[in-house]
Amino acid sequence: MKRVLPGLLLLIMVAGSGQLFALQTSAIISGTVRDVRGTPQMGALIELMRAEDGTIATAVSDDHGRYIMATVTPGRYQLRATAAFFIPLLRNDVRLRAGVQSIVNLTMNNLFDADNWLPAQRRRADEPVDDWKWTLRSAANRPLLRLVDPESGAPISSSADQPHRVSSQGRIMLTSGDGVFGDGGLHQAFVLDRTMEDGDGAVLRADVGDVQTGGDTPQPSIALITGYERRSPLGGSTRLVSSFQSHPELTDGGSGGFQVLRLASTQQFALGDMFLIDAGTLMEAEHLEETRLEAEPFIRFTARPGNDVVVEYRYASSRELQSSDGLDQLKPALFVVPDANGKPLSDRGMHQQLSVSRKLGSRVISASAYIDRLPYGAIGGSGLMSASSLQLANAVADPTTGTFQVGGPGYAARGLSVSLMQTLTPALSAWVEYDLGTALRSGGDLVMTNLAAGLTPQTTAAASVALRGRIVRTGTSLKAEYRWQPANTLTQVNAYNVMPEEAYVTFYVRQRLWSGSMLPQGLDAVVEATNLLEQGYQPVLAPDGQTLILAQVPRAIQGGLSFNF
Repeated sequence: MKRVLPGLLLLIMVAGSGQLFALQTSAIISGTVRDVRGTPQMGALIELMRAEDGTIATAVSDDHGRYIMATVTPGRYQLRATAAFFIPLLRNDVRLRAGVQSIVNLTMNNLFDADNWLPAQRRRADEPVDDWKWTLRSAANRPLLRLVDPESGAPISSSADQPHRVSSQGRIMLTSGDGVFGDGGLHQAFVLDRTMEDGDGAVLRADVGDVQTGGDTPQPSIALITGYERRSPLGGSTRLVSSFQSHPELTDGGSGGFQVLRLASTQQFALGDMFLIDAGTLMEAEHLEETRLEAEPFIRFTARPGNDVVVEYRYASSRELQSSDGLDQLKPALFVVPDANGKPLSDRGMHQQLSVSRKLGSRVISASAYIDRLPYGAIGGSGLMSASSLQLANAVADPTTGTFQVGGPGYAARGLSVSLMQTLTPALSAWVEYDLGTALRSGGDLVMTNLAAGLTPQTTAAASVALRGRIVRTGTSLKAEYRWQPANTLTQVNAYNVMPEEAYVTFYVRQRLWSGSMLPQGLDAVVEATNLLEQGYQPVLAPDGQTLILAQVPRAIQGGLSFNF
C-alpha cells in the first residue's frame, strides 16, 4: 500500500502539469451577447472561424447571454454570432494570445435597430423645442463609449454592452415667444423620462401657459402628455400615448375655448432580418362649439433587400401620426378649422407613398412618389378679427399671439420627392431636398369669406437646404433651414412629409450654457425662429373690412431656458 501511494501521487502530478501546460499554451475567449438596449440574448450561436480552416470552435449563449470557448489555439480569428430575428454579426481580427482569457462582448441588431441608420423619411430629432426623444432607440441614436484594441483599432465593447439599469431623466423649461398659434404667453413645462431594467420606458410631459383669454380672470392653457413603450422580444415595440390639451384663449367667435384629447397606439415588429411592419391608430376628440370624434389609422412596410438599400411603403390618414416615430414629438402642432356650426373639420385624408433609399458611403439618397387627398388646406394668418367676423370666415383666432387659422378648399395631389443627406461629422448632417407636387395658389385679391373661389390647387415645386445635428465640442444642437416655394402658394408642397413649421428661413439652436459657481449644471438656452423674414405673405380682406395677412406659416420666435437633471 505504501508503494502504491507514491505512484498515484506521481501520476496526479504528471496529469496536472499536462493540464497546466495546456492552459498556458492555449487561449480562452468569452463574453456576453446583448442587443442594442443591453438585454442579454440567450441561444445565440457563437462561431470562432479562420479563413483557411473554417469553424474552429462553437458556443451557445446561456440565459444570461454569456458564452465561453476554452483551450483554443492562439492566433487571429473571425467571430460570428447568429440568432433568430437578429442580423448576423461578424467581428474581424479577433486576436487570441496564449495563456490569456480574451473578453469580447457582442451587440446584435434586429431589423428595427438596423433600419434607423438609413432614414427613408426625414428625421425630426431636435427640431421642435420640446422634442424629447425616447431613450430606447437604435444604436445610431445611443451615445456609445467604445473600448478599442490598441493594435487593430477594432472596437471590442461598448456602453450598449452593459446591463440596463433603471434610469430617469428630467427637464424643466421656461419659454416665451410670439407668433406661434396656440403657444403664446409664458410657459412652464416639466418632462420626465424613465427607463426600466427590462428596456421598457415611460414619459410624462406637463405644460402650463399664461395666456390672454379676454376675461377678467386669466385662465391657463394646459397640455398633459403621458406615454409608455414596451419592447417586443421579436424586435420592435408597442407604444401607448395619451394627451390632453386645453386652450381657453382660442376662439371662433363663440365661447368655451378649444380642447383636444388624443389616444395613440402603435405596434412595430420585425419579420426576420428583412421586413419591418409598423401600424397604429390615432383616436382624436376635438371640441370647439361642438365635438368631433375621429379614428385615423396608419401602416408602414419597410423592406431591406440589401445592406445599403431600404424600400418603404406608407399609408396614412393623418398628418399628425404616420409612424411610431411620430410619437417622439411630445408637443404636436395644433390644427383646428371650424365649420359654420363651430364643429372642428375632419382632417382625415389619405397619403400613400413608395420610397427607396440607398446609402453610398457617407451619403444617403432617397426618392419617393406619393398620392395625397387632403380634406382642406390649413392656412395660417396674422391679425385680429372681431367675433362676428370669425364666425363668418370659419376661422379660429389666438388673441395672445395675434394669429389665426382658416381652411382653404380640399384637393388631391400627386408628387415626387428627392433628397440627399450628407454626413459631415458623426453628429452633424447636411440635407438637400426637391419636391414636386400640389399647393393652394392665390390668384389675386382674396376675401376671407370666399377663400375657395380665390385659391386653386396648382402643380408647383419646392426646394430646401438644411443643416441638422450637434456640434460636439460646443454642445450645440442645431437646425438651420431655408425652404423655398413660390410666394403665391399658401400651403406646403408634399404636405404629409414637411414639418408644419418649415417655411423659408427657419432655425433652431439649443446651447449648453457655461456652468460655474453662478449657474447650475445642465442649463441650456433654446431659441427657435420660423419664417424669420416674413416671406410668402398674402393680404386678405376680413368680413369686418380689416386687411389681414395669410401665410404658409406666420413669422414666429420663441426662446427660453431649460434645466436638465
